[in-house]
Amino acid sequence: MVTSRNHYAVLGVGQEASIETVREAYRRLAREYHPDRTMGSAAGSDKMPAINEAYRVLSDPARRAVYDASLRSGTASPSAPSGSTTTSAADFDPRRDGPGDEAMREWRYQHPEGPARVPWRMLTICSAIAIVVIVVLAQFGDPGEPGAPDGVLRNGDCVEILPNTDAREVACQGEGDLVVRQFIAFDRQCSNGWTPHRDRQGMGVACIEPRPPETG
Repeated sequence: MVTSRNHYAVLGVGQEASIETVREAYRRLAREYHPDRTMGSAAGSDKMPAINEAYRVLSDPARRAVYDASLRSGTASPSAPSGSTTTSAADFDPRRDGPGDEAMREWRYQHPEGPARVPWRMLTICSAIAIVVIVVLAQFGDPGEPGAPDGVLRNGDCVEILPNTDAREVACQGEGDLVVRQFIAFDRQCSNGWTPHRDRQGMGVACIEPRPPETG
């Protein structure tokens, strides 16, 4: 017999019942007490709202957790029709201190939000912008006097060609050095017949020519 004592009793299931068991119990009772079948019966029309409310709470893991906590603390109220002021995760307000709020705090403490999300899209965009800036500066910057190798290829740097054909910066030695004349993006072509080699760091393409003999 359907009773309004609590939601589990309304659906006729135990407190350990699975979601599928709750769903099957609801379907069975809904067929039995649906207004189309109980037309003209006051008993049927009185029971259906309680059945709907019980299913609404017990079929939702968050609402059910709050309800179970309120049962343990003795603050659970009898089943109410849908649309009542039953406390749920959506309408919890920490400024209130009414029945069920303590149960909600307990549930939220036991179910943390989880780790913060990493803004991968923003990090990817920033990395792409940084690569473009490095390529542009390397291409249009003044070669100047080559300094000590720092691993970042620029115009005028001396390089060696690795077995996989990548270019790696080395200290300049003099005549015969391989020198970066352009540093370009992967989708561009070297000018003046210079030989393209991929930067070892993967930042772009270095256009290489042998250092001309020193005169003087």
